[in-house]
Amino acid sequence: MNRFLKHYKYQILLVFIGIIWITLLNGLLQVYDQHHIYPDSESYRQAADLFYHDFKAHCYRPFGMALIFGIPYIFGGGNAEVFDFSLVINIMIWLGSALLVFSFLKKMITVRKAFIFALAFYSILGLAFVNFHLLTEGIYTFFTLLVFWLIDRYYAAKSFHYLSIALGLLLFMVLIKPGTKFLAIVLLLFFGRVLIKNFYKYSMAFIYISVGLIVFQCVKVKQEYGDFTLSYIDGVTYYNYLGNTAMTLKTGETFEEGIQKRMDYIFSLPHTETKAVAAKDFKDQLSGNTLNLVKGYFINIVENTKTPNDCIVICKNKAGTEYFDSVQKAFIIISKYQNRIFTALGIIFALYYFFSGCKKPDVYTLISFYILYTIALSGISSHQGDRFHLVFFPFVIVLAGKFYAQRYSTKIVPVQE
Repeated sequence: MNRFLKHYKYQILLVFIGIIWITLLNGLLQVYDQHHIYPDSESYRQAADLFYHDFKAHCYRPFGMALIFGIPYIFGGGNAEVFDFSLVINIMIWLGSALLVFSFLKKMITVRKAFIFALAFYSILGLAFVNFHLLTEGIYTFFTLLVFWLIDRYYAAKSFHYLSIALGLLLFMVLIKPGTKFLAIVLLLFFGRVLIKNFYKYSMAFIYISVGLIVFQCVKVKQEYGDFTLSYIDGVTYYNYLGNTAMTLKTGETFEEGIQKRMDYIFSLPHTETKAVAAKDFKDQLSGNTLNLVKGYFINIVENTKTPNDCIVICKNKAGTEYFDSVQKAFIIISKYQNRIFTALGIIFALYYFFSGCKKPDVYTLISFYILYTIALSGISSHQGDRFHLVFFPFVIVLAGKFYAQRYSTKIVPVQE
């Protein structure tokens, strides 16, 4: 036991600090007592309800989130239990994300410095406060860290099963965030030769199973709504956000005026028509409102970069504490500038490591691509605080650790198991 504690003392301390920190944050802003349910959160709960009670697909939410967070329904739990269960899962994977960041860092710098860098993960207020909501950001961040950790292990050990598990998990993430499909396609093509050479190995089952689950999702949507597709969320998202931003630039309406009209219209249509309507709107604006469409895209990215975390903004002083308003205001300011700083650093580090690693790509080249991909994709939507960019903030810490190691360390520290 003493040997175990000595060997994993930093990991244990990291988990302990995380538990204390999340408890403190909860107490300061009374987060658990807010009982605020986002429309997105309710749609994920509905997807879980449909999946476990009726074995049906949700029109907008693939069953990835439903499969994990709807487990209480199996044991007779109700809606409240699903939300409580999501808090437990979110905090566990939040702590797990901190450990994965630490694992990345300790192979580049000394363990003590890696521990200090890893503590910066807890400073990301948006990732801490999103734990209290049934949203995808927490689990998506954890799974993405795990994917790249496994790819890093593949590069180090040259063992194919690490890569197979990583790509299988990445494909499963498509069922959590459909926008991941383009990232998955790029990485599958990047590792195409390796996959072809190893297609007969048992470990390929991880990839085959995930592909099967994606096909299953598309088949269920086809059966129940009419189209062989993952979901209808992509067209609706474009139409209500980027399409709306571009059109309001043309008409002079406010974003809120435009989105209300668009939402009323597109949600009144049958699901089978929404993709066609969104595609036609994009085609029309690309040809007839090109400048505003491009401007709208960059406006959305700026909006997603400069705004604070909405999970902090919505908190109300339920207990009537004197310090609440001051703490909330401070956290809003901190989260706002964290979003700006982490995004700016993310772009700088990602461009540096992407182009410097193009000739001989490694896991940091792929991480850099992921950061740039996420920022580029965020231009499709907006007005949800820092939620679009939060998912790559831990990777900024990883790249910062790598930069520190290259700049100030005489050598890379070997991986410590």
